[in-house]
Amino acid sequence: MNINFNKFLYNVLFTNLIMGFPKMQTSFPYFDIIIFGVIAIFLILRLKNILGTKTDIEDPNFTKEQSGKKFSNIIPLKTNINKASSIEIQKIIKVDPQFNVDDFLSGSETFFRMVLECFVNGNIDNIEEYTKPSVLKSFKSAINDRIQEKETEIIELNSIKKHEILYVNITKSSIKIRVLFETLQVRALMDKDKKIIDGDKDNEILVKDEWVFERKINTNNQNWVLIETKSI
Repeated sequence: MNINFNKFLYNVLFTNLIMGFPKMQTSFPYFDIIIFGVIAIFLILRLKNILGTKTDIEDPNFTKEQSGKKFSNIIPLKTNINKASSIEIQKIIKVDPQFNVDDFLSGSETFFRMVLECFVNGNIDNIEEYTKPSVLKSFKSAINDRIQEKETEIIELNSIKKHEILYVNITKSSIKIRVLFETLQVRALMDKDKKIIDGDKDNEILVKDEWVFERKINTNNQNWVLIETKSI
């Protein structure tokens, strides 16, 4: 039979305390003092088990003033940020403590979708401000070739499977971030007679792209600019 000793002792001591130990007090005048001492020790041990103990490991340099500060350099744990990405992000934070990785990834995803839409529509005016001239030139060249051949481009972005920071390069004048996009897309190219000459408009494929975004340091313009695109 299993006996809960703590519970047993607790019940015995407090039951006898309430009853006043009538028989024992006649033989042992100091027995009540001993009993109270045992009860006190028992309660201390119970409180220690319930509340735990305080550790002696404290940072002597951590002051009350620091406890009220908000540390913006802390990177929250997220499933789309792996260990390598976290290391690269720390490089940016050393230069720009206000950098927010969630805002950057959200903005780059929105811009990725915008570029695909503009490229399919053949009008890239909306992305001109945020794209390097040499990249714009390559976009315009592909669009002009398509128009000249009277071809129709089909790009449907169904989902983004992976979107993460791969590499960061920091100089005295700029921050460059290489970003990976792994997406499921439907891609096809039709001729003037609406005949498929490339791709498949009925099946999606996995497309991997690496884009590089750049932002100048110590300038009023804090916009990120697309400076390189590469399919892998």
